[in-house]
Amino acid sequence: MKKTIIAVGIMLALPFVAFAAPQIQPLPPNIFEWVQSSARSGYWFNKQEMYYGIKNGVIDKNLLTVPVMKVYDDVQINEVITKRRWHDASLQGYEILAGAAEYLEFNLKAREVTIKRHEDLDNTWTTLSSEMPNRRVYLDKLSDKNVDKIFYIAILEYADKHKEEILERSLKKGKLPEVKTEVKKDKKNKNDKKDKKERNSTKVKNDR
Repeated sequence: MKKTIIAVGIMLALPFVAFAAPQIQPLPPNIFEWVQSSARSGYWFNKQEMYYGIKNGVIDKNLLTVPVMKVYDDVQINEVITKRRWHDASLQGYEILAGAAEYLEFNLKAREVTIKRHEDLDNTWTTLSSEMPNRRVYLDKLSDKNVDKIFYIAILEYADKHKEEILERSLKKGKLPEVKTEVKKDKKNKNDKKDKKERNSTKVKNDR
């Protein structure tokens, strides 16, 4: 408690410097899809780097990985810097903090989003710091007015309209599970059993 009071006192004694949003390199529209702007950030996702999940070289169409970008305004920039100052984290380069990149994994059936990685970015989109939060977000527990939920739903709607494109891209990294081959084998086995049964039935009739 005493340590906290002292820390607060030191922070209040330090001159507060407000950081303005720096000039940034524009995000290319052929790569990034804009979704919305909130009171603090602009929300974008990388439509050319959307992939289905890959496990042991096999595509899992229930998982969707998407890199996203958030472009900060002055309020969000100052909040991030204040939090880092409070936690005694490095502020090197943060005078040109411009936004963040996050790497998301969607579980489509469970309607869950896992934030796999978070990176603070400067105005040239160079990484200032990186962390692996692995924080899980449950879409159905968020309010329909929640800005993150609106963003995530927009990503899912885009993915649903571009399934073939995402699959084609994913096939460069993995292969589809061999479900069709197994179905054909099952069908062949059933047909073999049916043919054998019919032959046995014919044989019984001939014996009579």
